[in-house]
Parts: sequence; structure tokens; C-alpha cells
Amino acid sequence: MAPKFIGGIVATEYQTALEKIAKDPAITINTSTFTRSWFGGKVITDMTILLHDDEVDDIKLVVEDNLSFGPIIFTDSGVKFALSYSQANINFKELALDEEIANFINDKIHFSSLLTFSKDVVTRIIIDEVSKEVDGNKVTSSQALGEFVLENDARVYGEFYWDGLTATTSEESFSVGQTSLTLDQTLIAGDYYLGNAISTGDFNLTVSSINANDAMGNEVLLLKKLVIGAMSSVDNDLMKISVNYGAQEMKSAGQHLKNANLDVVFNSISIKVMQEVNTLFASISAEGVEMFNEQNMAKISTLVTQLLATDPIFEIKDFSVDTTEGKIESAMQVTIDKNVFDVNNLMLIMAAVKADAKGKAPMPFFAKLGLAPMIDMYVEQGLLLKKE
Repeated sequence: MAPKFIGGIVATEYQTALEKIAKDPAITINTSTFTRSWFGGKVITDMTILLHDDEVDDIKLVVEDNLSFGPIIFTDSGVKFALSYSQANINFKELALDEEIANFINDKIHFSSLLTFSKDVVTRIIIDEVSKEVDGNKVTSSQALGEFVLENDARVYGEFYWDGLTATTSEESFSVGQTSLTLDQTLIAGDYYLGNAISTGDFNLTVSSINANDAMGNEVLLLKKLVIGAMSSVDNDLMKISVNYGAQEMKSAGQHLKNANLDVVFNSISIKVMQEVNTLFASISAEGVEMFNEQNMAKISTLVTQLLATDPIFEIKDFSVDTTEGKIESAMQVTIDKNVFDVNNLMLIMAAVKADAKGKAPMPFFAKLGLAPMIDMYVEQGLLLKKE
């Protein structure tokens, strides 16, 4: 009797999730049918993703979920104890996809979801290894695996790993090394389903290498250990967001750079105001280019005024890179004087900006690029100081 009883719970959960998704202004649920048998079922959902672009058609697709009901479920990854397990097929409608691409999506990309007894959703993504050769051009993409958990509609965490790809033609070769993505975000305001969520936590993306060579084997592009990371936290209803971009080594266009780094911090941002900002943009996004009309600009100006009340700070903690001529390093802090900002004219916000920046760099680096005359001009104008 358990699968029959659990099937009713699963049907209710699906309906609740669809109702939440339908509230997103960017998504329209056209139809949805839930067919339930004793041990499993099928959900077919016809939806449209609105892009609001005159040159690009909206994306219309049909998602078909094949369900197995718990408590004991046999899956591709073993025996699971859960409410349900689903395997999804995604079919695009009215989209000019090559037949081979459409078959790739259906045959090589696999989505499955587990609805646990605590009603968390564990989504697993598998992209099969692909190797193809056409007219002497060969592309090989390694298998990719990802697993993400939506816990209590309030926390998203998971990881995605890909061993990369190689592509070889008669003119060049290109490769992407091991790539990994991890995230752990906890909701503090808004709703994940509505697209207006504000969350705290971390996000990290690492690409071990990107490399391109010409037909003679000469290196055209090299990126080693490319890292993108973000961390957000909240203290007394004020948010701090730190973002880091880095690369251990870069070669391109005759330049050889090492230890490139950019650390950016947004501080003292009111989460209450940011929630209102997210809610506003979620509600007006359906208006397309008309979203920046006079009425909406007035609302945005009011929110900017509220945002400035907590004296937010934008700071570039470190912007640096090692060159063969020496190190370039700089930093900057930007604030906006709320007493100067004119709420009636958002376009004049630059008049309220206060920036304090400093940096230093080796003159031979600019001379090599033919920029010495420009540097000398700035020195003469008193904008730069030249030492030694």
C-alpha cells in the first residue's frame, strides 16, 4: 500500500512546486498533467520561458518526468529510500535545433531528481562522454557529473565536475582542463522560485587550464588555474559580498602575465532594500525595453535613495598582475554622497560619487606597448607621478 499512498503525497508536492514556478514573471506554465499508477507515474509539463527579446523567440519546451514511488526505489545509482525518483526528458518546441543537437540533448544529457522523506530535492545531472570526428576535425568531451540539493526551499548546495574537452582541426587545437563548480547558498530573503532570492554563502568555479595552439603547435592562448569565487554574509541586516577573479598564468598576444588577481567587495548593502529591488525588477522584467520608462525610473530612484541610507561602499581591494617588467598593483574605494544625490535625476548620480584610487606600475611595461607618450602626457598634467 505504501507506493499508492506516497504517490498522492508526490502529486501534491508537484502541484505545489508548479504553482510556485508559475509565479515567476519569466515563466509561463501552459499545461501540466499528472498521471498516477500504483508504483509510479508521469508528469508532462508544457512551459514557455519568456526572453523579452524582439530578435530571439521565447523558449517553448515540454518536460516529461517519469516517476517511481517509494519508500524503496531502484535507481541507476543504486537503491534509494525516498518519496519518489524521477528521470526527465526535455523536448524543445518550435526551436530551430539541428536534429543531431536535439538527439544529443535527449540521449547524452540525463536529469534525475530524488524527493526525500524530508521533501528536499536532490537533482543529479550526467553528461555523457562525447567523441566525434568530421572531415578530420575531432572533438572529445569528457563526462560531466553534478549533484545539487534544494533543502527546505531555503538552501541550495552541491557540486559539478567536468574533466574538460579537446578539439583538433587542421588549423588549430584547443583544450579545456578539469573544471569544477561548488556552491552553498542559504536563503535570507525572497524566494528561489520567484527569481528574487537573496542568499548568503559561497560560490566557486575553477578551470585548471585553457589552451589554444596554431597548426604549427605555437601557443596562441594559455590560461592556467582560472578561479572565480564569491562569498556573501549578513550582519545587522547589512550584506557584504566579496568577489575574486584570479589566474595563475596567462599568455596571449605576446604577453606573459602571472598571478593576475581582482578582489572586489560590496559592503553595507541593506538586504531589505535589495529585496525590494529584486521584487521590482522581477515584476517589471516582462515589460522588455519599456521597463525603464519614466514611472519605473522614479521607483528605481527611490530605491537608490534608500540604498544610500546605509552608506554602501564599493571597493577594489586588490587589482594586480606580475609582468616580465615588474608588478602592476592598484586599489580603489568608491562611495556615494547621499546628501549630493538627486532623487529626481538618477542620471546625475556621478556627481555624488567619491572615489579614492591608487596604483603603481613599471614604466617599461607601457613603453613596450608603445604607450610611453601617453604616460608622459599624464605625468605632465600632474595625474601621475614618475619615479626613477
